[in-house]
Amino acid sequence: MKILYIGTPVNYQLWKEGKNPSHWLYGACEMEEEGHEVIWTKETVELWNDVKLLCKYRPELVFIPNLNLKAHALLLSFSVLGFIRTPIFAYLHHTPKVTKGFKAFFYRFLLSGVKHLFFLSELSMEEAIERNLVKGDKCSMPGWGADEEFYNRVTKSDNGFFVSTGKEQRDFDILIEAFKRTGASLKIITCKSHAGNNFEKLPEICKEIPNIEVVITENSGDVYPQMINAMANAKALVCPLLQIKLNYCVGLSTIVDAEGLRKPLIITRNPYHSRKRLEPFCVVETVDEWVKAIREVQASSIEISVPSCNMEKCYADMKPVLFNR
Repeated sequence: MKILYIGTPVNYQLWKEGKNPSHWLYGACEMEEEGHEVIWTKETVELWNDVKLLCKYRPELVFIPNLNLKAHALLLSFSVLGFIRTPIFAYLHHTPKVTKGFKAFFYRFLLSGVKHLFFLSELSMEEAIERNLVKGDKCSMPGWGADEEFYNRVTKSDNGFFVSTGKEQRDFDILIEAFKRTGASLKIITCKSHAGNNFEKLPEICKEIPNIEVVITENSGDVYPQMINAMANAKALVCPLLQIKLNYCVGLSTIVDAEGLRKPLIITRNPYHSRKRLEPFCVVETVDEWVKAIREVQASSIEISVPSCNMEKCYADMKPVLFNR
């Protein structure tokens, strides 16, 4: 089957080079490995981009790994109106927070142009259904998870330090305070800024704290080999989240890294992560809970069990929806 992928094709090239895991492509790599012809194209905000791609490639299926309603408004509108018959499948990472008014009507209209929506969080899916944005029989949560083949190739060790590699809605203030109190070794790898949060001053803030090292990188998938090397050699991963921004499954990528590497993880409690998925890890909220968790991980040799979610299982759950039509 000819499949038009509209997303971030640079991640495909990085996967082909063995630098990044397949789960960054949300199942499209597995489609190609299974023998489907995947056409890798870039998402843009240009109004006619999607329509031009459909006319050029004539795919049998459209797959969007991270649905941006504004970027795909024309494609979805044409699908609803019947001008486009090609079925559209997509992952919806953020559930719109509207329930009434024109905006809610417009989002409902656009989402009805998708044949099936995949979700990363059970709670996000429930919210979308409760807000009448989508119908329950048009969505599912296949359990997005680690590319086990990728992580099995990574050489792992325990060098005693903790590492934070995220950039999205991170609470570095609470993290720095907790590690100042414990004296445990911490490496922070992040970018200069992300989604309105500026991290450029972190090196200056931490320069007098001998147990904390800060590495500022480019905001690009090219730096993942650097991050995976740090995570593979760490004692544990840490994921401090801004508690005022917990309205979607932020932090899930770090959970997947911890699962794939079988590393301990300390993470801020987020209702969009299921309790079952977080069972192997330390879930915290306050500075005191961070301090306690750091000391517990330091003093133990925790073995992380085989995770319930991985990309192989995820794609197996996606396949019947995508191809048995």
